[in-house]
Amino acid sequence: MCELHEGKVVSNTIRWLAHGPNCGVMTYEGYMVNGCSYHTKSRDDHRTVQNSGIMLVATKMQVSSAKDKNPVISDMSFYGIIEDIWEVSYNTFSTVLFKCKWVENKTGVRTDDLHFTLVDLSRIRHSSDSFIIATHGKQVFYVSYPVDPRWSVVVMPPQKDFPYKCTNDDLGDMLPHYPLVSKWNSTNDIDESGDTYTRLDFEGTWVAA
Repeated sequence: MCELHEGKVVSNTIRWLAHGPNCGVMTYEGYMVNGCSYHTKSRDDHRTVQNSGIMLVATKMQVSSAKDKNPVISDMSFYGIIEDIWEVSYNTFSTVLFKCKWVENKTGVRTDDLHFTLVDLSRIRHSSDSFIIATHGKQVFYVSYPVDPRWSVVVMPPQKDFPYKCTNDDLGDMLPHYPLVSKWNSTNDIDESGDTYTRLDFEGTWVAA
């Protein structure tokens, strides 16, 4: 713990966050998060399985107009596709981010007569908020809507029970630190006794942040 001049105390995690991340990040085509295998869209394009669908439930303030003095705070679901997977290092710990393309909620998401959620993956918005922390998302699959191929049906897979929860720090979704190298060819050297993240059998790529 780091003690401030004002007598306040902050954790080492907050202190390293204040320093900012390393300039180099690792990128991946696939990552295992909370027992689910996630892929980038570019990898899905060459495979018969789909693992690039993502959903985020976020709390949002909604107003009916600019003059609305009674805003409503509610949860809203956002649907998208994973474009990139970044592992960002803060020296003593790392965190994984998904860079996503998000569907526009007003015209790109609707519910049909059978109460299925439909999305139009060509209607993209929220480009300024493309990144999410990997553990904040939920995996979804998109199936072509037989009535209108412009739309896709959102399919929610059964959520896997992942009992591990970090209680020793302020940010429980951070990845414990491992030595940063340019490539990982397997996960054999990683301690999986309680980590939220696991690298799949993909090579990482260094990019400038």
